[in-house]
Amino acid sequence: MKLVPKLALALFAGVVLVVAVFTAWRVHSEIQAFDQDARRDQRIVGVTASAALAKTRTREDAIRLARRVDASRENITIRFVSLEPTALATLAPRMPLAPSEIPKPGALKQLVRARTPDVDSVDELITYVAAPVVDEPLGAIELTQPLTSRKEYIWRGVVSGLVSSLAMLFVGGGTIVLIGARIVGQPVSELIVAARNIGAGKFDAAAPIERPDEFGEIARALSSMGRELSAERRRSKAEAEAKIDALEQLRHAERLTTLGKLASVLAHEIGTPLNVIAGHSKLVARFGNEATQESANAISSQSERITGIVRRVLDYARRRPARHVEVDAATVMLRSCALLRSLAEQTGVTLEFEPPAHALPIHADPDQLQQAITNVIVNAIYVTPRGGAISLAVRDQGQQFVVFDVGDSGPGVDAAVRDRIFEPFFTTKPPGEGTGLGLSVARDIVREHGGRIEVSARAQGGALFQLYLARSLGDASTSNDR
Repeated sequence: MKLVPKLALALFAGVVLVVAVFTAWRVHSEIQAFDQDARRDQRIVGVTASAALAKTRTREDAIRLARRVDASRENITIRFVSLEPTALATLAPRMPLAPSEIPKPGALKQLVRARTPDVDSVDELITYVAAPVVDEPLGAIELTQPLTSRKEYIWRGVVSGLVSSLAMLFVGGGTIVLIGARIVGQPVSELIVAARNIGAGKFDAAAPIERPDEFGEIARALSSMGRELSAERRRSKAEAEAKIDALEQLRHAERLTTLGKLASVLAHEIGTPLNVIAGHSKLVARFGNEATQESANAISSQSERITGIVRRVLDYARRRPARHVEVDAATVMLRSCALLRSLAEQTGVTLEFEPPAHALPIHADPDQLQQAITNVIVNAIYVTPRGGAISLAVRDQGQQFVVFDVGDSGPGVDAAVRDRIFEPFFTTKPPGEGTGLGLSVARDIVREHGGRIEVSARAQGGALFQLYLARSLGDASTSNDR
């Protein structure tokens, strides 16, 4: 049961109890007052009648006088009776008195005759006042009054109590329901909604109730708790993300350490056989026929390619410091095109590059810069479908930067992939076809040169990679400050 009905029932019970006690007390008081009034009235009438009978001489005069007094009273029956045990039946009292109960001259005796079960009558108050005459020394005035009015008092009090109780119940009940619903029910409902919102994780939805009472304090406490929980959730989320980032960095460091060890082993284990193969291929090329020389040159070229792959892996795991010299940006791009033209032709892709009209000198490590550009172009060759073209360009970007543009005609880069495309070991190639190091190495090289690499969508389709390289070391420091 809810709070407001409980308060209403408690009020009803209290009102009923108070009214019942008050009604019982009032009925009892009114009965006592009625008995006292009745006794007083009979005492006054009896004393007055006794004083009047004191002037009579005979029993017949007393009887006549008592009848005249009785005719003047409505609720009280007055008779002249004899208290002698052997008195005539017409003079016998309604309640026989024992000799000890007979009142003395000038005194009176009041008795109540109770209603008998087998007689349809009511209780009666009977008063005997001593009134002796000459021929009746134990004569007395008998005053009889039925107590029906007392029952009316009782019923009137009970009915009045019931009416008062019902009126108070209806008025009080309606008042407590209206006031309780406004003062108690509404704020309690709002507090329940706020608590449920907090339980559901909606910490900011716990709006405070502007009240100066206890409900307002509870609402403010709930709102404060919601704000603290919301702040704690944000802190926990930030800490969890920081821990995840730290773990990823730790795992990346472990991968690099493993890769460095593996690269050292590969450089030692593969380098010597490759040198032997390269040496023998040169000997074969020197003394063999034309066909043999072509095969030997192919063996030598592939051996050098393997050596370059091993060297790149080793350089990534054990990066050497950059060797900054002045170099022409267009020359670096031309060397990369020459290196990758055969790969592009094998995949049916065309490399389109138009050198600028004038030289674009920059300070950079030519080997590292060529490696970065080569990695980006190789990635473009992989995503460009057969028959497509890769647009290459070198251009000015103000007085501080030179931009290398590599635009492919592939499917483009999704937004979800764009955030991770430069992560080490992240690749969209099938297993066994890529290491996920090419773009990561390119980004690191560009950053070491004080530049940046960006990727965006081309208007004609595909992706556009832009490598921003500073013209000089001073421009590089400015870029790093940015």
